[in-house]
Amino acid sequence: MNKITRQIRTIIFVVMVVLLSFACTLQLLQIQIVDGEYYKEQTQNTYTANQTIQAARGQIFTNDGKLINTNRLVYKVIIQKAFFESGTENDVIAKTVKILQNNNEEWIESLPISKTTPYKFTGDEDEIDTLKAKLDLGVYATADNCMNALYEKFKIADTYGQEMRRIIAGIRYEMLIRDFSYQNRYTMAEDVSVQTIIELKEQSFMLKGIDIIEESIRQYDGKDFIPQVVGRIGAISAEEYEELSDKGYSLNDTTGKWGIESAMESVLRGQNGVRSITRDLSGMVVSDEISKQAIAGNSVKLTIDSEFQNDVQAILENHIKWLHYNNDPNRGNKVDAGGVVVLDAKTGAVLAMANYPNYDINNYIDLINNPVEPNPTYNRCIYGLYRPGSAFKTITATASLVSGLANENTEIYCGGIYTYYSDYQPGCIMGFVGDVNVKTALRYSCNIYFYDMARQMGIDYLAKVAGWFGIGQDLELEIGGATGHMSTPEYIEALGGTWTPGSTIQAGIGQLETTVTPLNLAVIALTLANDGTRYRPYLVDSIMNYDGTETISKTEPTVAYTIDADKHIFEVVREGMIMVADDVQWPMGSGITQLADLPYGVAIKTGTPQVTEDTFNSTILGYYPAEDPQICFGIVLEKGEFSRLMIRNIIESYFYDNYKPVTNEKGDIILPWGGQSTNTPGRPARGEADKQQSTESN
Repeated sequence: MNKITRQIRTIIFVVMVVLLSFACTLQLLQIQIVDGEYYKEQTQNTYTANQTIQAARGQIFTNDGKLINTNRLVYKVIIQKAFFESGTENDVIAKTVKILQNNNEEWIESLPISKTTPYKFTGDEDEIDTLKAKLDLGVYATADNCMNALYEKFKIADTYGQEMRRIIAGIRYEMLIRDFSYQNRYTMAEDVSVQTIIELKEQSFMLKGIDIIEESIRQYDGKDFIPQVVGRIGAISAEEYEELSDKGYSLNDTTGKWGIESAMESVLRGQNGVRSITRDLSGMVVSDEISKQAIAGNSVKLTIDSEFQNDVQAILENHIKWLHYNNDPNRGNKVDAGGVVVLDAKTGAVLAMANYPNYDINNYIDLINNPVEPNPTYNRCIYGLYRPGSAFKTITATASLVSGLANENTEIYCGGIYTYYSDYQPGCIMGFVGDVNVKTALRYSCNIYFYDMARQMGIDYLAKVAGWFGIGQDLELEIGGATGHMSTPEYIEALGGTWTPGSTIQAGIGQLETTVTPLNLAVIALTLANDGTRYRPYLVDSIMNYDGTETISKTEPTVAYTIDADKHIFEVVREGMIMVADDVQWPMGSGITQLADLPYGVAIKTGTPQVTEDTFNSTILGYYPAEDPQICFGIVLEKGEFSRLMIRNIIESYFYDNYKPVTNEKGDIILPWGGQSTNTPGRPARGEADKQQSTESN
């Protein structure tokens, strides 16, 4: 190819490029200048609505990796306003409802009016007030007035029949309070069958606006596994929406209502995605796309081990069944409720939290609608407030030693009656005891010793020391809890009572209006076990990625308070608590000790606080091994007895994994303990353990 030919081709190429560029320029001028107004108008005559795509909620694991709450993909029937043709709403709803009815499906609506005539209000006052306000009705409007207003507002003709009119009204009202709009879809039904989906799709040409999506719903795999701790999720109420809307929630979202589901909401929730639907002026949808993908929430790993928790739950339930079977009218056979908390003595981590009665979380709504007593949904371990009784004497003992009022050898004479006051002379639970010091006072639970110590130190100092142990303090557990109360003049007077000199000595033995939770009792034991260091109890071991394969963050133990006192003080209290344990017989009256022959010492203090003139609870706190504490525990039995007989079972389960109650041929619990081993391989006997620790310390 010669030089001239190459030049000609180059010229032709350049000319073509210039011509194409000129043509493009003319087209741009046509669009931007000549037709600019047209395209501008087209842009302004479209509208894009963004809808939320629900993110998968994070899961909840036990410490040993078992799932409690997870997610399950289900079909949901939703209504999209972008596809909902005006004037056809009621017809579409009626046809959809008939398909749901034919397949025994339920739909979502919360209209607080009965389903049938005569119409009556069924919701609480707030729900009824909201209904009347939405319908612009006065406070005296009846249920019939509300129904007629709904029929008129949504143009629901009487040709639908009474039943269907009520159904349509309920659904239209739900759409109203859920802010049904182009941005907010309405979920009409969820977890529907494949057959329902098939029928809805077959009739989709008549059901404009009805859509089928696949999304996850919360599944409670744990059933009756710590339901009071894990909690539930639920729809956002109008009141909650006022606060949550600024955090990106819509009225169609769900949120944790209580328990871990609520406490860890920000972790579990994840990041919702966005579906963008664009329409033109005529209402035609011109685009429908996912503009932002949803991101699953992170998961939560609890401190609770599933097997140990199941054992502690069984220990509590079996003990109560045994008390019923034993049927001694004077010894706790009326027991109907209780709670057990076990903590890691080194960290404050909750190892078990058992409530009785218990329930299946999947039956929660039924229990709320049909309440029973005692209420199984109530978390007695953190909200139940009880007098500690003699278990409180561990605090009075510590206070007497820390204050310098007494030392381990200080003795007080117990003649069976406290005679300091001439007009008030309460007795001792043990009758005549003689001279007792702090250790023997704990061993025999001598009221006289603790009466006198409380009187001498005064209520202000005793209340201050109780606060060191967490009574009346927020323990900062993730799921909350009651703070408890210490009896003080101010508190008693606030309750309408009168403080007397005798009130101080009653406060010293855990009576009067001092109240604690089972968690409080376990935290008191924790503080004693750590020589005055109180750790914050916690339930969340770590935050994981969604599938639990990667740890994002781990909870570190936190010191809540440190009592500034000599370690020897806690050693003295410990020795007294060990004496209490060594006196516990198993079974009662057999002369055989229940705790003294364990491989290590046990430190406990029991209580039998009076509730009414003839009703008593049973309380206990303690830790094991006494020489090097690993676990702490607090127990309350309402109208029960012998809570101390559960301690060995808890220890056996945690350390040796061999708890099994004794039953008869009918399956009755005839003994709440089984054939536990006391010579576990690898664990020296108590004397050997003492020698080992002594050698190590030297």
